Amino acid sequence: MRKLLLLLPAVLLASCSDSGDHNHPELTTGKELFEFHCASCHHNAGNGNFLAGVPANKDTSMSKAQIAAFMRDAHREGSKMPVWNGMSDQEANKIAAYVKSL
Repeated sequence: MRKLLLLLPAVLLASCSDSGDHNHPELTTGKELFEFHCASCHHNAGNGNFLAGVPANKDTSMSKAQIAAFMRDAHREGSKMPVWNGMSDQEANKIAAYVKSL
């Protein structure tokens, strides 16, 4: 059981990896983009998963600009969240606006 508990966060975070797929013209809203890129870890409501070490992103004190930059910043220290360095500013901003609306 202990091994399973230690493995669970790694498995969950692995599913949150950047597929490199940012060519998805059918996804146009911040909600759709959030569900595609973020919901597998942060859940649709943005509640996160405390036991897996995934923080809630709803009700964050970060600004829209900070959220967008955080998603795309390859130099974040201490974060387990994948870096979405292939994501456009427009896409990151739509997701950030949606997160602030949660």
